[in-house]
Amino acid sequence: MNTLESKRYVINNVDALLRIMHTDPRYALEFRNKAEQHITLKLRRKFFNAPPEGVVDAFNNALMKFLQTRTFKDEGFLHGQPEGGWTAHELAVSKLGGYLYRGSLHELIQFHRRTRHEVQWSGPEDGGDRDDAGFDDERDVADASPFADPAHAYEHLSIVKRMRDCLNKLSDTLKTTMFLYLDDMPMEQIARQQDLHVPTVKSRLHAARKLVTECTRKGMD
Repeated sequence: MNTLESKRYVINNVDALLRIMHTDPRYALEFRNKAEQHITLKLRRKFFNAPPEGVVDAFNNALMKFLQTRTFKDEGFLHGQPEGGWTAHELAVSKLGGYLYRGSLHELIQFHRRTRHEVQWSGPEDGGDRDDAGFDDERDVADASPFADPAHAYEHLSIVKRMRDCLNKLSDTLKTTMFLYLDDMPMEQIARQQDLHVPTVKSRLHAARKLVTECTRKGMD
């Protein structure tokens, strides 16, 4: 077995990962190379006429933004972490890999938007691989359907941005409940954490959805 692959680290958050990468450059290089190989291959299969340099740049930009913003949630490191910690290869195709894939996909779309280079998407029906192949959790990989056409992709991203803006306009009470729900927390657990009854949680979620929907539609008019 490759000794580099067998080296494991327990990683609980982004800061821990950055410390490991600083003290063990070989681990950092192995993680980066595996993530780049896996993600750029999937991007080339999705956008089969995208220039290779554009795909690599998209990955590099996504990786740099991850290292700068550190927005990946701690729970992502804990999900599926083997006993003894992650190898570089395992980490590259974990939930963190899915997060970097989504970021790379966004960067690639923005690249084509700037260059006005038309991309052609290859879906499973065309012989392409499933979009979630190689990742532990298919929910970490962006749904291919909105990106079949770059114009639709830009519209989709615009709608997502408007929805986020509308979420941030909610009252603190509704926003907190909604964000917990969006983090896949069961309503019963939300109720316990906020010292509420489950029907109250449902009522808040209903109100939040209604306000966000109305706000988003106004932004589209």
